[in-house]
Amino acid sequence: MAYKVNCGQDDGFMVQSEDESEVVSIVKRHAQEKHDMDVSDDDARGMIEET
Repeated sequence: MAYKVNCGQDDGFMVQSEDESEVVSIVKRHAQEKHDMDVSDDDARGMIEET
């Protein structure tokens, strides 16, 4: 199973991995670096689609 997140800010960001913790980490870093947003682990997990 893979975990996938598409950014909802229309910037083309997408991450997909079989490692959920990797996806969470990358989503949090993207949110901070590109959108100046702090996202919790739980919020990042809530964005994940299982594929």
